[in-house]
Amino acid sequence: MTLTDPPKPPAPSLDIPVLTLRALFLASAVGLGLYVATDWDAPELQFVAMIVAGALALLVIAVDALAVARSSIATVSAIVFGLLVGFLASQLFVGIVSLVGDYEGPQGKRLLQTIRLAVTLIFCYLGPVFILRTKDDLRFIVPYVEFQKQAKGPRPLVLDTSAIIDGRVVDVARARVFDAPFVVPRFVLEELQRIADSGDKNRRERGRLGLDRLKTLQTLAEVQLTGGAGQLDVEVDRALIEVAQARGGKLVTVDYNLQKVADLEGVPVINMNEVAEATRTQHLPGEPLRLKVVRAGEGQHQGVGYLPDGTMVVVEGARKHKGEVVSAVITSSIQSSAGRMIFARMTTGEPAAGEPAAAAADEAAGPGGEA
Repeated sequence: MTLTDPPKPPAPSLDIPVLTLRALFLASAVGLGLYVATDWDAPELQFVAMIVAGALALLVIAVDALAVARSSIATVSAIVFGLLVGFLASQLFVGIVSLVGDYEGPQGKRLLQTIRLAVTLIFCYLGPVFILRTKDDLRFIVPYVEFQKQAKGPRPLVLDTSAIIDGRVVDVARARVFDAPFVVPRFVLEELQRIADSGDKNRRERGRLGLDRLKTLQTLAEVQLTGGAGQLDVEVDRALIEVAQARGGKLVTVDYNLQKVADLEGVPVINMNEVAEATRTQHLPGEPLRLKVVRAGEGQHQGVGYLPDGTMVVVEGARKHKGEVVSAVITSSIQSSAGRMIFARMTTGEPAAGEPAAAAADEAAGPGGEA
C-alpha cells in the first residue's frame, strides 16, 4: 500500500430513486406551467409557459445536484432552519407593516404584496446566511441537536515525528497488534523532510531513518495522509492534538511532554516507551544473568551492559571487564519515566575468560550502548 491521500469516494452510480423523483418533479413543473397558462387569452403562450416552468425545474435540479448533494447534513439542516426562521420573521414584519399603514384599495393591496415579496426574499436570504456563519458558535442545528460524525471501526492512530523516528511502532505493526489505520499529518511528513535535509549529520540520519521506517510501515498497515501542511515547528504539538481530536483517534508518540498536554486535552495517547516497558521480561533480585560489558559506569568499579530488550544493567565490579561477557546476579532494579535500570554484582567466579568478542556479542549484546 502506498502513502497516499485517503481514498476518494467512488464516482456515484445511478441513483434510480433520486432520478425518478427528479423526473416526476420536472413533469409536475411542466404540468403546472400548462395549468397556469390555461386561463390566458393567448393559447400560443401555453407552450412558452411550459418551457419556462421546465427550465426553472431544471435549474432547481441542477442546484440540488451541484450543491445540496455535496453538502453535509449539518449544512443542509442549517439552510433549512435559516429559511424557516427567515420566512417566519418576514411574515411577522409584514404583519406589523400592514397594521400601521393604509393598504386598502387595489393600489394598496398591490403595494402590500410587493412589500411582502421583497421582505420575504430578504429575510429568507439573511436567515440561512446568519445560521451558516454562527452554527459553530451556537451549536444550534435542527432539530436542536448537533450532528456529529460517528466513527465506525477502530480509532485511527495519529503518528508524531518522534514515534516514526523511534521505529518501534513499525515492529509492533509487524506483529499485527494494531488493527487501526495510521494517520500521518502532512506537517509531520514535512518535519521529517526538514530533519532529513538538515546540515547536522546526526539529525540528517535520524530524518532519513524516519522516512525509511515510514516507508516500511506503509507495507505493513494502512497509512493515510491528512491535511495541515505548512505548520510551524512551535505549532506541531498543538496541531497533532487537533488532528487527533478531529479524527477521533489516538496519538502515538514517545514524547512525554506531548503526552502530558494530550492528557490534559482529553486525547488518548499510546506511548511506545510504555508499550515497550509493559512487554519487557521481569527480572527479580537474586536472578543470575550473563551479559557483555560495553562501557565503564559512573561508579569507580561499575561496568554497564544491556539486556537483549535494551534494559541497561549496571554491574558492580565489572569496570575492568569491558568487552567481555560476565556472570552476575541481580541485586535491585529501579523504574523511572525513562525506563527500567537493573543493578547487579559480579559473581565470585571469573568472567567467561577466553570468549571472543564476536561470540559474546551473539550471546548477550545489547542495543549498542544506548540507554
